[in-house]
This record gives sequence, structure tokens and C-alpha cells, in this order.
Amino acid sequence: MNPDTKAKGDNDPIDACEIGERIGYTGEIKQVKVLGIMALLDGGETDWKAIVIDIKDPLAAELTDIEDVERCFPGLLDGTKRWFKTYKVPDGKPTNKFALSEECKNKEHVIPRLGLLGFTC
Repeated sequence: MNPDTKAKGDNDPIDACEIGERIGYTGEIKQVKVLGIMALLDGGETDWKAIVIDIKDPLAAELTDIEDVERCFPGLLDGTKRWFKTYKVPDGKPTNKFALSEECKNKEHVIPRLGLLGFTC
């Protein structure tokens, strides 16, 4: 049971939702900077979505935390959250919900929890 979401984990690796301008290719391994995290509740299980940017992206220097994302990409986080809420509806599944007051938390929230979230440093 995760203390932040009050739900068990989904036992999957953490999903990274990469933003920015640099387009990658299938199978590419990238070094990224974590900007924040969303806690999707999918079927009652916590499904973490890390918001990241490739460190080689032209905007990486401007983005240091989740607050910078809204400044550089107005509406992106709301649109991303909306997509994650509804992406399984066409398959006949209900909309997903979010924990953490439906907020995307900043890196100050993420960094102390990296071990709990499955990250290794």
C-alpha cells in the first residue's frame, strides 16, 4: 500500500511521459531529467507517470521542475491528465482517476520517494 495514494501498486515499471522537442526512435535509451510525477489510479492500483525531459532536448535547460512545464507548454499537463483519464474508454473500460488531489507533483515530492516508486540511483 502506497502511503501517498492509499492504493497498492500495479507491479509494472514506472511509465515515463517524455515532453519536449527532441524526437526519439523506438528502442532508444535516453538520459532524462525528472520534472514531476502523476499518480494514476488504474483499476484501483497506483500507476505512476513520471513527467520527464531528455537532457539533450533544446528546452531541457529551461525546464527544471513541473512548474516550468506550464510556463513553457501551457495546458500540456491538463491535456496529458485528460488523455490518461480516458485512453481506455474506447475499450469499454471506465475512466481512470488520479490520486494526489489530481495534481502533478514537483520533483521535491518525487526525489524523497524514488526508492518507493521503483527508481534506482
